[in-house]
Amino acid sequence: MFSKLLIKNFALFKSLDWQQHGAINVIVGKNDTGKSHLLKLLYCLAKSLEEFSRRRPAMPWREVLAQKLIWTFQTEALGELVCRGEKRTQVDFTLNDDSYLFSYGRSAQQKVATATENAVSQDELSAIFIPPKELLTAFEAIEATREKLEIFGFDDTYYDLIRALRLPTTKGNIESNLKQVLKSLEMLFSGNIAQSKSNGQFVFQRNNQNFTMPQTAEGIKKIGILSLLIRNRTLNKNSILFLDEPETNLHPEYIVKLMTMLMGLSRAGIQIYMATHSYFVIKQLHILAKEHNLHDHVQFCSLSRDGETVQAAFSDLRDGMPDNP
Repeated sequence: MFSKLLIKNFALFKSLDWQQHGAINVIVGKNDTGKSHLLKLLYCLAKSLEEFSRRRPAMPWREVLAQKLIWTFQTEALGELVCRGEKRTQVDFTLNDDSYLFSYGRSAQQKVATATENAVSQDELSAIFIPPKELLTAFEAIEATREKLEIFGFDDTYYDLIRALRLPTTKGNIESNLKQVLKSLEMLFSGNIAQSKSNGQFVFQRNNQNFTMPQTAEGIKKIGILSLLIRNRTLNKNSILFLDEPETNLHPEYIVKLMTMLMGLSRAGIQIYMATHSYFVIKQLHILAKEHNLHDHVQFCSLSRDGETVQAAFSDLRDGMPDNP
């Protein structure tokens, strides 16, 4: 899991030094402070190493990383992700006790200039990003945009997720901690999301009835994705889960319940990063951290603008609500 992140001149961040990562990591800030940029960068780092590990030795890590950055940030050239007024981006991070570094300049097109040559394979790593917009209704459109047309529109957070959701559920025991979370998720709406055996499309199943995705509430679809990922073993104890505004389309009551379930996932060994605007998200995680006396378990990254760049402050959520608007 991540334990260190040092950024120099990436997007809005001239400098960011994140040394203390927890099992749950919450990123907050006003609009245009780089929450999604930071979340997506962390995802690109983890996902590129996951994909590199599966492709070895077909493609070096720096090439896998470059493509992941381009398709996730939807940019024609990597140089566009260099902080304004600066010449070079550099990122240094530690994942599962292994150190990695890469850099590229403003003139970079579709290649990372330098990177850790002997990148350590992360064979069991599984990185999952759940974006704020619902995607099950647009499943076929995402497939067509990326696999047939190969054009920008849906970034890699969407495309990687539909590929994960395609995997069939398998028989066998789910780890006990995850099984309890799965049960709680499916009890929220007394049903579950599954693929129809007749046409392969996703449906919501409740009381022996099937409902198509356009007939299904947005909140149910978001919760249903999590349960699907547990059932098909994509989400497991070797996973890093990224959530961008998990509160979207959820009633505050369900937000509070979802945070309790995410705490359960983190205690089962899954590292979680989330960006949020929700007081309910932060308050419930603060309550849970104090209730279970979880020191360093829930870490907080508070972003604020300083002119053209962004500053970051870090704290342990067990110690109190953060000083952020």
